[in-house]
Amino acid sequence: MRQPTSVIEDARVLTADFLPKKMVHRDSQLQEIKRNLEPVLEGRSPRNMLLYGPPGTGKSTMAEYVVNELQKHSSEVKHGSVNCWRYPSRFKVYYNLLQDLGSQLIHRTGTPTDELVDRFRDKVSKRPTVIILDEVDQIEEERILYDFAREENIGLIMIANKETALYRVDERIRSSLEGTKEVHFPEYSQEQLVGILEDRREWGLRDDVIDKNMLHRIGNRANGDARVAINALRIAAEEAEKDDMEKITQEIVEDALPEAEKENKSKSIDKLNSHQKVLYDIIDEEGSIAPGELYEKYEEEVEDSKVKRTLRKYLEKMKHYNLIESEGEGRWRKYMVK
Repeated sequence: MRQPTSVIEDARVLTADFLPKKMVHRDSQLQEIKRNLEPVLEGRSPRNMLLYGPPGTGKSTMAEYVVNELQKHSSEVKHGSVNCWRYPSRFKVYYNLLQDLGSQLIHRTGTPTDELVDRFRDKVSKRPTVIILDEVDQIEEERILYDFAREENIGLIMIANKETALYRVDERIRSSLEGTKEVHFPEYSQEQLVGILEDRREWGLRDDVIDKNMLHRIGNRANGDARVAINALRIAAEEAEKDDMEKITQEIVEDALPEAEKENKSKSIDKLNSHQKVLYDIIDEEGSIAPGELYEKYEEEVEDSKVKRTLRKYLEKMKHYNLIESEGEGRWRKYMVK
């Protein structure tokens, strides 16, 4: 009896969140981030950074990768990271960072944020610490950036879609972040995505199960987004294995591509906070809606409505993640689900 065919060598490698052994096609960004963090190894303060670029360009993966490499050279270096889109409040940012830094916390209703701040400061005063704030433009209380910037032992890596992410913060906060190094992550080209997929193929799949033409097809369809490309490869591999096939065919790849795009969109929707989800659902239900009417309907549905500036920030974030789109300007602007 023939044994079932397996095309997958290591399923972990085929996930977009997997931290690879090497970063492909991001050497200049890698070197820049390393230069800014290396003072930590000499007992000096590192330079704060803003990594910016479209979704799926490797910003978060690179930040985690460089910090991991740094910790291989010094066990003294600690690090914590938090996604500010998922955890936007000051309390939740500190709570998640403290967990990363090894604090055993019990989330009690009524725990004052200042208690977490004191515990955090005690932690970072003892050892050099790198803090990664992903989706930094989604922080609800921007003074937390001022708190971090004043701590001498902290190296701050902020991640956002646009270099203008910090332009609207309070002048005092912006001043405290003076000297922040901006590191640009442009969209990947098709060839660069193929290089990333070749690396994942080498470590994640068995030999000769997919040819380079199929990788080019995935790279072309992914539109510069490495997450879509990697997820398409995973979905195709899983489908081939489920059907007991020896190779990943063009038909399987063509079916996997829209599934990867749908999965990417679904994950982005899952990350929306309650207010963003209300906005998204209203736009989806209406089909096309002007800002004024959208705000009115939003305020009817929530008890603790946000100010219009925050809502505009939410809408801009959803546009970056291709959940919604807009047409027109000013009073003629309309939002619709993409």
